[in-house]
Formats: sequence, C-alpha cells, structure tokens
Amino acid sequence: MMYRIRNAENKELAVLTRLFQETLLRVNSRDYTPQQIEAWGRKADKSRWEELFASSLQFMVAETEDQKIVGFTSINSQGYLHSMFVDYRYQRQGIARLLLTKAEEYARRYGATVLSAEVSITALPFFKKQGFCLKRENKVSFENTTMINYIMEKQL
Repeated sequence: MMYRIRNAENKELAVLTRLFQETLLRVNSRDYTPQQIEAWGRKADKSRWEELFASSLQFMVAETEDQKIVGFTSINSQGYLHSMFVDYRYQRQGIARLLLTKAEEYARRYGATVLSAEVSITALPFFKKQGFCLKRENKVSFENTTMINYIMEKQL
C-alpha cells in the first residue's frame, strides 16, 4: 500500500486525538501501566491539542490512498520531534519511517543540524534503528505517576 505524507489541517484535530488515544491503549500499554496510560491520555485533552496545533509545531499526517489518516508526527523548526504515532492496525508498514523522513526534511529546511526527541519505551527500538543515539533516561512525573522515556538525538 502507498502512503502519502502531508501537512495536517486544523479540522483533523479530532482524528489525531483519537489515533493518539487508541495507540496508547493498544500499543504503548505493553510497556506502561494502566495508571500511566490513563494519566498520559488525560494530559493530552482537547485544549492541549488545540494549544499544540496553534504552537510552532508542524503537524504532518500519513494517509492511505483513500485518504484515511493512519499516522502523524509533529516537529518544530529547531529539530525537536514532539510526537509520532501510527495507528495500531498499520504498524510495521514503514509509516513511521516515512513520517520521520518528512520531519527530518522539515528540520533541515530551517537549518537544524540535530533532531531531538523524548522517546517512549515502546518506540525506543524504532528510533535506535533510525540512527538516534540515547542521551539519557528521563523520568516524567504528572498526575501522581512517574513514567520513563528517553532523551535521544540524531545528527542530520
């Protein structure tokens, strides 16, 4: 199947929110506790998504030939990769790699020489395979829970 990467539109916010929530529940739940997943999901409520969309982040989506959104990423012009999620039904089909390639192109266009990201336990193997180097383990605390993720970088 062919996938197209394009800039996200504001009207797609609900679709991206749903994809994010489903991915947490069906994929990230393998590596995080139910309490952590619930807190992570609540942290990204509608107002937070609206705030992110209005920020300096560029959101990009991956869509199928029939225009179904199956993944998304967000990045800023300094090369900070804020998010990347792929629909659980479309994992391991190269979609994250396509999204990452477009994000890298975006960062390079603005002069970034390094991509940086806070990477979940779940996504760690993917990012290592894509040439990211582990800088350090990171503990994130919110809503009476602590989660581990990883600070990673990739030279462009």
